Amino acid sequence: DTIMKGEMEVKRLNQLKTDMRGKLIEEARETIIGLWDETNASQQQRDAFKGLNVREESEFTDELLQSHDEEIDVLRARLDQMRPMLKMIERREEVVLERTQYEELQKDPERLKQRGGALTKQLMMEEKMQKRIKKDLPKYNETLTKKLKEWKQTTGEDFMYQGLPYITIMERQESSWSAYKDSQSQKKLAKKQQEKARYSGAGGKLNLMTKRKGKPLGNNNTIGKA
Repeated sequence: DTIMKGEMEVKRLNQLKTDMRGKLIEEARETIIGLWDETNASQQQRDAFKGLNVREESEFTDELLQSHDEEIDVLRARLDQMRPMLKMIERREEVVLERTQYEELQKDPERLKQRGGALTKQLMMEEKMQKRIKKDLPKYNETLTKKLKEWKQTTGEDFMYQGLPYITIMERQESSWSAYKDSQSQKKLAKKQQEKARYSGAGGKLNLMTKRKGKPLGNNNTIGKA
């Protein structure tokens, strides 16, 4: 009877250990997925960790739990290494968004119809935006380009952000912005040329009408001679 009770207790403890191990593994997996998102891990990097492929609880072992803990340690170390760059990227993304917002503001003449303090506040805000766009954005672009290349040389991998190498994101943003500004310049030039052509045409007609008004009529000359 004592032996039977002892065996039952061992079985209970083993089951408790299995249940706890399963809970710890599931918690570790949640942590790993969160760290993957924070480090902008690519699908290839995620697939490299095979521990998530184990789904059957009967296969949840101490070794499997240890592999999860090791993956967490690696990802946390990687996140610490990435944080300074991520902060700079976030600041740059804020200015990139601000550049678009500033451009839209310039298209709205209604904003200048405000009076007193409201207009002053609006103009001061736009001045600060313009300063950040002209001064800070080029610095972020230069510094990040350098650091992103260093990262790849050191780690052998691109610095990922939202599923793409951030250097690719930067290049696309700047290329798109350059194309947009060229398009706006072409539109302004075409508009000026149209206005110039319209004014030239109107001026020519006006001159012709003036000449016609100033020219003596043929009948009057004939009467004068008679």
